[in-house]
Amino acid sequence: MKKVLLKLTFVTTLLLSAVAFAQTTEELKVEREMIKKELKSEKTIERQKKMEKLEEPKQSGVSTIDNLASNSALLLLNSKNLSAQIPELYKRTVGETVEGITEVTTDKPSLEELENVALAIGAQVLLVNNYAGIATEVAGDVKKANPLAAGKVLKSLNFSKEVLSLTLPELNNNLIVIKNLISTIKSSNNL
Repeated sequence: MKKVLLKLTFVTTLLLSAVAFAQTTEELKVEREMIKKELKSEKTIERQKKMEKLEEPKQSGVSTIDNLASNSALLLLNSKNLSAQIPELYKRTVGETVEGITEVTTDKPSLEELENVALAIGAQVLLVNNYAGIATEVAGDVKKANPLAAGKVLKSLNFSKEVLSLTLPELNNNLIVIKNLISTIKSSNNL
């Protein structure tokens, strides 16, 4: 438990220290353009499609691998939820009033909201790292499984490995977006 808290503290410190170095408005704009390109890239879109298609496999009968698959499924769900939540944090809506006047509404997140999302992402990144270690440890359990159930066991293990390989880059992208939003708020003196 101490290791997890230490890692979470490290990730949080790393994120917040990266934000501490003030960037100019122009640098932030350039960074946002790079982020937009990455989020619209073929690689990112393909990864998100794969994440949507993934489904937790049925129980294989090997508890260590089944637990890893269940935890990986939860990690996948949380990662999808974070990815859906982030675009909603900073949103501009254009509409019309009853009188026909165009109205623009901008919802801006607070610094505290962004920091909370950054902490949630950091916690997810730590889980990915922990589950990757567990996946390596339990890989030998496939050989110990009943030969008739080996296919199910391998399918569960491969599911977990795929979830881990897909969620880490997605979480990293989300962390970059949040870092940019925090830097933007701090640079515009919106505190």
